[in-house]
Amino acid sequence: MNAIAESSDAALPGKHAIEVPAWLHAKIEDVNGLDFEAPLSGTVTADYHEVSELYRAASQQNNASAKPLEAASSRVMTMLAAVTGMHFKPHERNEPFGAMMSLADGRRTAITSDFRTHVEVLADLAVRATNPVLRSRLSDVCWLLERNRGHLALAAISAYAEIVEKSDRNELKYPHTAHSGALTPNARDYLRRALQIGRGVGWEKPETVSVRELVKRLRQQALDIRALVPINWFCDLDLDYSVSDPAEVAEALNGVLVKLPNDVNSHVVVELWRLAARAFHLGKREDDKQRCLAEAAEQLVVESQAKQGSAMLAAHFLSSAIAQLHGIPGKKERRAALQHQLIDIQARVPEEMSVFSHEFDLRKLVEWTQTTIGQADPIDMLFRFADLERSPDLKKLASEAVELIREHPLSSIFASSHLDREGKVIHRNPGGGMSDGGDNSAIVHQIAQGETFRRKVAAFGTIEPARHMIVDQHYLSDDMLISLLQHSPFVPTDLVATFSRGFLRFFQGDFVGAVYILTPLLENSLRHILKASGHDVTTFDDATQTQQDRTISSLFGQMRTELECILTEEIAADIERLFLSQPGPHLRHALAHGLLDDGDPYGADSIYGCWLMFRLCLLPLFPQRNR
Repeated sequence: MNAIAESSDAALPGKHAIEVPAWLHAKIEDVNGLDFEAPLSGTVTADYHEVSELYRAASQQNNASAKPLEAASSRVMTMLAAVTGMHFKPHERNEPFGAMMSLADGRRTAITSDFRTHVEVLADLAVRATNPVLRSRLSDVCWLLERNRGHLALAAISAYAEIVEKSDRNELKYPHTAHSGALTPNARDYLRRALQIGRGVGWEKPETVSVRELVKRLRQQALDIRALVPINWFCDLDLDYSVSDPAEVAEALNGVLVKLPNDVNSHVVVELWRLAARAFHLGKREDDKQRCLAEAAEQLVVESQAKQGSAMLAAHFLSSAIAQLHGIPGKKERRAALQHQLIDIQARVPEEMSVFSHEFDLRKLVEWTQTTIGQADPIDMLFRFADLERSPDLKKLASEAVELIREHPLSSIFASSHLDREGKVIHRNPGGGMSDGGDNSAIVHQIAQGETFRRKVAAFGTIEPARHMIVDQHYLSDDMLISLLQHSPFVPTDLVATFSRGFLRFFQGDFVGAVYILTPLLENSLRHILKASGHDVTTFDDATQTQQDRTISSLFGQMRTELECILTEEIAADIERLFLSQPGPHLRHALAHGLLDDGDPYGADSIYGCWLMFRLCLLPLFPQRNR
């Protein structure tokens, strides 16, 4: 991998030094008469990374000399090491090359736009290059930066095809492959990029036509030897660019699949049946498409049966089979039968679950809480209790989540499933990015994990110690709480007694009573404060000409801005993460549908939820707390 390095040119008098990456020091005069392909002499690699390493070694060797000729050579070799060392992303048509590495402090390896001022240098080298690997990269980069260089686009197409042709004749080798030839993912990626360029400069140009024929030949070559993974690669590529008649590809795939033995890797077979379904769909043969999708589902059932040693894996494949059968005519009974099997398998999932614990010392936090609450009259202590915690800042939560993703990328790169106590998957979280933290689902998942820990610390480090102090020092009653809550705009006047009874149960330690009384009241209070602010919280059904109050989900979905104006963004988000969102405790849904067990009301989420509602009731009263 190219080193992440930047160097500074000498600054002119009175000017600040300009930081220029090391790979941009080469000038047009440096390449005149230079044998820039000398480091590649004798190499048979078809891989850009290995070419980049050869140039990097040459640049370091030449850099040891102070002679002008070697210095010029070193600058060119450094540039070639960088341009061939860029990450190849053939599926991204408009940005096929990216940084091989990016660091949190902003440093990175080379990207395409770095060479915008060096196109003339790269174009000169591209025209003179004889090595097809080097020529393809140089020509492609030049065309990406300046689309008027059509001759270099055609040169890139020809060079990509030459790499694949030579690898098919074993004149060039791909790294990390157990066999020789062109039936490799590298060859597929080179052809994909060549077809992308061909679409831009001319689908019927001779260079593009030759690549299309090469794709057909390699597809047929994979079919002839029944190499399932290469069949998937090159049939998929063929369909992506409509190189062949899709019906022809579909029939070829079907012919291979119906003759497969039972001991073949099911993952590959599933993908091939799905690919055949896609081909039949493109060929407008819907019955065959549905048949192939059903076959893919049955293959997933076979895989589930093979994984009976692990209930989690068996349930995963069986649920995938059920999802695969969705929408296929005539499969309703089969889906129902598989769903019954899934329930039986999921009953064994809890046996495979383990509990992991980590001790955390809360003594200092408890001491701080005791000092904060202190000794005072009951009303003052209640206000201090409501002010123990703050809903976290959203920007800070997001930045901390991004930083954790960067520091521990493996924690978020893989998709994850959230299971309930019965083993059912209740939420799926797709994987995120490696280092940029730009994937929203990964950030949401990371925030949910962090908030779970924060609520535990808050519940048992501050809320519970403070609650014990209050009830130890004072006798709380319904009347006392009513006299306080009747002034709160968060509490409807006809529910003051109910709120008071719920909070009394909370302070007395009856968390079951508190959670089941207070949680359903949240929705009504949110409507109450919205109506008090002049907002309409109803929906109108045109068909029946009836009006209904909005549910809490509808309030957060349709009136989020209005809620944030009243509650602040931080509090609204805190409510949503605790009561409504997945991943998260989803507390309101769990309570409303009887999904809480006997221990859940005594958990951190329930305790924090009761405290948060108490805080919402008292927040508007803080300016008048002395009255």
